Amino acid sequence: MRILRPLFFFFFSFAQFTLAQNANQIKIHSHNDYKQSTPFWLAYENGLHSIEIDLFFKNDFLYVTHDKKEIIEEHTIESLYLNPLKSVITKQQGLNQKIQLLIDLKSESTITLNKLIKILNQYPQIINHENVSIVISGNRPDPADYIKYPDFILFDYQSLQPLKNEETWSKIALISLNFKTISNWKGKGKMTEKDYYKVDSVIKKAHNYDKPFRFWATPDTEVAWKTFVQLGVDFINTDDPVRASTYLSKKAN
Repeated sequence: MRILRPLFFFFFSFAQFTLAQNANQIKIHSHNDYKQSTPFWLAYENGLHSIEIDLFFKNDFLYVTHDKKEIIEEHTIESLYLNPLKSVITKQQGLNQKIQLLIDLKSESTITLNKLIKILNQYPQIINHENVSIVISGNRPDPADYIKYPDFILFDYQSLQPLKNEETWSKIALISLNFKTISNWKGKGKMTEKDYYKVDSVIKKAHNYDKPFRFWATPDTEVAWKTFVQLGVDFINTDDPVRASTYLSKKAN
């Protein structure tokens, strides 16, 4: 421990020095975006780079919801996300910021994904736009089948295990893991030295695959956002997009 401790505090000092530089590149993910007062628009207007869309297939519609019991008939993927995004692309000055639609499939993967692809094909402005990426999370097909899907469909890989088929990596947009399986840190005060190195090693291993990295189920505090920036997390997970965007923007200046 006497050897690790000076290195640990040196790393924190160095991370503090580079925080503003890293914050310029950090991306923010709007977790459970449909629960915001204005889904899509709040995230878009605050410059967020990733928006989570929970989808459930029922009666030939794709509803934006976490659970079948919470379905609201007006809340389809078209009404809450695809039509607003199409409006931004076609009626405004164009989409100048990169946006990732992280689509979390809550119902059975194959039928839900096939329906999603059918709907997306009606939005060529979106699927052909260089600044839009469609990433499938939640209930996904077997990784061996990823290459069977259209080029505009990418996937969220939730493991650090190597894939048997190297071609599959071309369909992986990012790697995501549950933070709570690695640390019980609540985002108050500094992580313990043990947890810091554990989390750091996970992020480094993910980056060895040359893919962006995201934690979900993270503490949602300013201390947590700052720490994850220091650690090199590529997408900061938040339920408070306005405050996270404001905080990280200030840190970048």
